[in-house]
Amino acid sequence: MSTQPRIALVAFSSLGDGLIYLMMAENLRRNGFAVTYFGNIGYQLRAWLPQFAICPYPAPDELDAALADFDLVIMSPPQFLRDRMDAATTDAMRRKWLLICQKTPDDWRFDLTETKRATLPLAIHARLLPLLDAGGSMRRRTYTTESVVDITLEYLRDVMGLQDLTRDVPLTPPPQLQFRRHPERIVVSPDSAWPEKKDWPPRAFLKLCRRLRAAGADPKIVVAPANNAHWRAMPGNDFDTPLFPDIGKLAAYLYESGALVGNDSGNGHLASFLGIPTVTIYRKKNPHFHWRPDWKPARVVCPRLILPGLRGPLWKPFVTVGDVLNALRSVQ
Repeated sequence: MSTQPRIALVAFSSLGDGLIYLMMAENLRRNGFAVTYFGNIGYQLRAWLPQFAICPYPAPDELDAALADFDLVIMSPPQFLRDRMDAATTDAMRRKWLLICQKTPDDWRFDLTETKRATLPLAIHARLLPLLDAGGSMRRRTYTTESVVDITLEYLRDVMGLQDLTRDVPLTPPPQLQFRRHPERIVVSPDSAWPEKKDWPPRAFLKLCRRLRAAGADPKIVVAPANNAHWRAMPGNDFDTPLFPDIGKLAAYLYESGALVGNDSGNGHLASFLGIPTVTIYRKKNPHFHWRPDWKPARVVCPRLILPGLRGPLWKPFVTVGDVLNALRSVQ
């Protein structure tokens, strides 16, 4: 019988989180665990990561059966589970799965040591022991300049006890692709999940694209599929605005591009994960905010000034195109 513990790692649903959990899966694999990643983000990138198994989310009524044969399930509950996590459901989940997230409610944590001692072979239990009381928040102290990548790696080392760690996940890109084949192609990503709060104005992004084109670059506007038609029809947008129906096709395009400039959004994390230089426009005066892209060369552009406003802080006029271009030059 193999003494290599079988771990199911269930990722949260968002793009940034999905990539963080791919990094976690790779580090668990490097430290001797047989890992299967569950998540729709990772599943769309499965061809790039042949070193461990990657599955889509099971249907909600099939989840228990899909996870039943693993020695340990480490789960950041995806949104379809979080939507129904009342107190009783949360208690039932934490007693069978190790529930984790960057920040969690106190009642997510539960020590699985004795539960697993009663059900696992001694050798498997011994290998898993450092992980069995690692549930709850990954953030176990106060952080200042650390990125979410740094925080996750610290959690893996100090809480889970993993010793062989990497932030750069080895990738196997499709053979027809060439890294940064088009260095002049600058992907401009002007949307996010919270447009009113996070997004630099469209007119500023279009001005940036015009400045890039005048300087000899080839800017391309890339937005979520739901926003593609809106941006294609936007007055003043005479730039290519390609449509990518899934994360795998977007990844292939980013991998061959020179850099990405965008709001605080998942596309920046994906570009950085793939090794592409990234510039993120952030609404607060904190260039070291935790959820910044931080796998490869990256800069954060913050407003020079923030003023109080009736609908929230006024920051967008105080990020200039020149600031963004200077940041882009520094990472290319």
